[in-house]
Amino acid sequence: MKQDKTPIQRLYERIPKTRCKAGCFRCCINYVQMASEEKERMGGYDWQERCPHLTADGKCGVYDARPLTCRLYGASELLCCPDCECKEPLGEDETKKLLCEYFKEAGKLI
Repeated sequence: MKQDKTPIQRLYERIPKTRCKAGCFRCCINYVQMASEEKERMGGYDWQERCPHLTADGKCGVYDARPLTCRLYGASELLCCPDCECKEPLGEDETKKLLCEYFKEAGKLI
């Protein structure tokens, strides 16, 4: 039986796709706050100077389960990354609206 998506997972669908240049992991060296459901879906998160899911070859080991903040990095004018490619990044107002909805759904961030 197919499980329905959570409201947070539906927010992910509104974030434009990005493509990181080889070797880019700028977002992985920042502490990321997330909803408890995201932490659980990732299999935990114990940050120590970098994301614990960053692989030895500089890639995301939980890419499909990464939290909203990671998905926004490079996909928004407010979270620019010089090593990410995004055809149509979210504007400031769109990003703020999406984050407000996220905070409402996430409750307390961890």
